[in-house]
Amino acid sequence: MAGKGLHIGFEETASGGLVRRTVLLSEDGARRRDRVVYEFEDPAGTAADRPMDGAVMAVLFHAMQRGLPVHVHGPLTRTAMHNIDTLQGVWRRWRPDRYRTVEIIPETVVDRNAPKPGRRAIAAYSSGLDSTFTILRHRLLLPPERRHTVGALLMVHGFDVELDRAEDFERLVERTRPFRELVGLELRVVRTNSKELHLQNWQDSHAAELAACLHLHEAEFEFGLIGSTKPYDALVIPYGTTPIADHLLSGDGFSIVHDGAAYSRTEKAAAVAAYPEAVRSLRVCWEGAEQFRNCGVCEKCVRTRMNFAAAGVAAPECFDGPLDPARIGGIPVRNEPQAAELRSILDYARQHAVEGHGWSG
Repeated sequence: MAGKGLHIGFEETASGGLVRRTVLLSEDGARRRDRVVYEFEDPAGTAADRPMDGAVMAVLFHAMQRGLPVHVHGPLTRTAMHNIDTLQGVWRRWRPDRYRTVEIIPETVVDRNAPKPGRRAIAAYSSGLDSTFTILRHRLLLPPERRHTVGALLMVHGFDVELDRAEDFERLVERTRPFRELVGLELRVVRTNSKELHLQNWQDSHAAELAACLHLHEAEFEFGLIGSTKPYDALVIPYGTTPIADHLLSGDGFSIVHDGAAYSRTEKAAAVAAYPEAVRSLRVCWEGAEQFRNCGVCEKCVRTRMNFAAAGVAAPECFDGPLDPARIGGIPVRNEPQAAELRSILDYARQHAVEGHGWSG
């Protein structure tokens, strides 16, 4: 394997405000050439000298699996170089059977630490409970001096909604309109084949692949917000998104912020429940046939219904009707983190003396 390596480059075209950026991934001695494509509107316009921080993070887990040095055909920021090195160390400790530390060799290393005007943030938004809570926190819940100045929401077509389900994605965008109007934020959309290429283990790489989409907007924004999945006292390790590692997806001038880990999922539901527009816009389901709505009966739908019921909301409007307690006994508990989440819901209901749902006794 001596002398072999991976190569990361990119092509970019723009027409009518729509940018098509393609990350080119190849390996010495191999015929296969992978193309990770991103399409998005970019008011800042294209720039040939933009750093390739996001492009490297998009395929870093693939590189660590291959165990080959990575030649980056473009600039990386100094902060990204340091962070990528540390991030590799994290995952090598977490999954030594799967990942190896690889050398990253950029054409140049650049320093870009000048603050951007307004120091604005762009927030990842899936219409799920975690991202909805993060956006509400920084638009309405926190005192102004503690908020990130969120300037836009980012939805990714190709992650939760498959790339060939264009109609479902459009219906999801329409479903979220009440929430977007409530918080007064414009929507940015990235369409990408990053997930469907199956280059990487999605459970490990999903935050890095999401961060790559946020980095596409680094010319306008200084921060990219990712809503937490688990609270600090119930972290799942190893897992693709954690407060331990997400900040290592940052580069010079653009920082990834893991937000909301001080709150349990039920505490988030209690906060979101105060805003009907936010509740109506929620879509948490990933098993239903229709990818723009909640099926209401899968494990995550039932668990989210329990989150709201524990917070005193028996029939949140994002579901068709109230929770049937009989469905709770049929939840498949596949692992300890899932069992811990169910216990936390019961604990919250008991601590807050929530009654009437028939399952907290």
